[in-house]
Amino acid sequence: MNSVENAIARHIFGEEARWRYFQSKNGPLFVWTVEPFNLIYFKDDVAQGKYESVVYVPIGPGSRSGKAKRWVRDESTASLHALRKDAKARALRLYRTWQETGKIDA
Repeated sequence: MNSVENAIARHIFGEEARWRYFQSKNGPLFVWTVEPFNLIYFKDDVAQGKYESVVYVPIGPGSRSGKAKRWVRDESTASLHALRKDAKARALRLYRTWQETGKIDA
């Protein structure tokens, strides 16, 4: 895509909220968004203006050996937050629980 097509696509679909994550040894990604969702065509959506925390789990070849190249979103762990610090705190709590127990405890 060229820059004009990118600008049109951003105008139509909006931009993905930027995100950060905690991870160790190529395990799951414990993600939180660092800016609120801005849903252009879904202004009444529950997620509008909220932050999110969610876990992405490794799948496919290398997922058990720590050499995963693909991750899939675990919808059962998704949670919306009014404040960014709450989203980050939840991601950190899930990450620390996973480090101690080896389980994702949403």
